[in-house]
Amino acid sequence: MSAILRKKIEAGAGVPPSIANLRPFWEQVQSSAEAWAHANLGAETMVKIIGRRVIGASAADDILEDPFTFFMAANLSSGIASVTLDNRIAIQCAAARLHQDVESLADASSLFLKLLCEQTSVALWQKMGAPLEGHEVSAKQSPLCDSESAVGGFDNASRYLRVDLELEFGGGVSVLKIMYAFDFMQQHAQTELRHEEVRKQEACQQTPKSLSASVRASGISLDVVLERMTLTIAECSRLEVGNVLPLANADANRLSLCAETINGSVDIGLGELGVWKRQRAVKLHTPISENFARELVDL
Repeated sequence: MSAILRKKIEAGAGVPPSIANLRPFWEQVQSSAEAWAHANLGAETMVKIIGRRVIGASAADDILEDPFTFFMAANLSSGIASVTLDNRIAIQCAAARLHQDVESLADASSLFLKLLCEQTSVALWQKMGAPLEGHEVSAKQSPLCDSESAVGGFDNASRYLRVDLELEFGGGVSVLKIMYAFDFMQQHAQTELRHEEVRKQEACQQTPKSLSASVRASGISLDVVLERMTLTIAECSRLEVGNVLPLANADANRLSLCAETINGSVDIGLGELGVWKRQRAVKLHTPISENFARELVDL
């Protein structure tokens, strides 16, 4: 088994399915991090979740000892215990706040950088905690505290859900770490499950017309595919950073637009890469598939 595949398997260690499958929660975590990065790093940033695991406080030494860990008071933050920036993120935040070049702060002390990052760390907590119960993100009181005042107190009996997010900016990669109280996340998952059951019951009681309207208002994922290739599981397990996968038949001006439906991914049209309002876009140059359009009409 390759190191990359092993790392991906270990990244989800100990996370119960009820939490791992909380799709709205994980989408909110990523979107909140992206919004925060856009507002506070002053640089175009790509964000993705690279690690999720349940750990005890005894396994959180790197969090507790990191100079850029900010702990959140339990009376204001019943779920998020801490956020940890790495050195690159701290320098980028400080440079953006001072309107200076990153190079000018390369030799700045950790204490100086941490003081400059307090406000941005609170802003990150506010983004992450706003949708969650028990997070007083509008309170005038600062949530910053020491580790003992955070939820669980990081004592030997406490467990946490550690989430690692990869931030790619400025030609490099950084890691942002969020610590959630595990008991809070279990309760949150149970609450969301109950809400989902209520929504399903309400959907069963809807008339065909209202159900159709609800389906039409729901969202689906669209993917733009350049080329497809088939690999065996064994070949996938041997993939490593730096491998090149040739796309011999790829045509940059012929992209397949696909929709994720309950029956799987469906090709719905062809297009090409372009620019619209200074943003990357895909321009369709074939009609939407008749089969797909017919399904939409029948909803």
